[in-house]
Amino acid sequence: MLKKIFKMEVEEELKNNLSLHERELPDAIKRHIALCSLPEAAENLLIRWEDSRIRRGDRWMKIDMLQFNTPKPSRCVYIAGHFFWIPIEGLDLYSEGRGRMIIRALKFLGVADEHGPEMDRSALVTVLSEALFLPSLTLMECIEWYPLDDTRVEASISDHGVEASGIFSFDDHGRFVRFHTEDRHCAEFNRELHPWSVDVLSYREHHGFIYPHECTATWHLPDGDLKYFHGSIDEVQFNMKQLGIRL
Repeated sequence: MLKKIFKMEVEEELKNNLSLHERELPDAIKRHIALCSLPEAAENLLIRWEDSRIRRGDRWMKIDMLQFNTPKPSRCVYIAGHFFWIPIEGLDLYSEGRGRMIIRALKFLGVADEHGPEMDRSALVTVLSEALFLPSLTLMECIEWYPLDDTRVEASISDHGVEASGIFSFDDHGRFVRFHTEDRHCAEFNRELHPWSVDVLSYREHHGFIYPHECTATWHLPDGDLKYFHGSIDEVQFNMKQLGIRL
């Protein structure tokens, strides 16, 4: 069921036309895009994550994910895995100011359906954290850039009345290595605000460009850091015209 919704969401986004604007970006952003030979004006992005894990309580669950982003901005992620022997599906959505996370077991049993203002903001800041995955998003007027120094750039994003911000950090080679924000609500802790970060652990070549390979996501809680996601990007495609791939 959620797989069908993912397909419908992607096919609807594929109907939209991209309108980019010329703008000056901070040197650190331009350096990363040039260093990795990334397409600056891609209309969309498809990522296939494999051999990934997400923490649920004290246990790690193996998952595969299919993700579709556009610079609209929008984001749609289909998640599939097993918790013990039970098949689990998830759908992580952001579009037009609304975020939603749906989780189901055995395809039809509702486990979670998170939505509301906190989810809207959290989903939007997640979109922002992946701006350098889809460089055309960096050119959109919904994002403002504020260089802090040679290796850090702060960014704020505003979309349909929802606002969020965070800081991008780069290594000595100029590659993006971390995004940090304090604008994400933790659903597992009563939707409280806690610092959150994404780290890029490694890069590899994909069809002529350099792209993140291993990534982690971490909550920075009062009692200590909680790494809850470790993912590996297996395949990347820009400028999809139709969803002619296996799901």
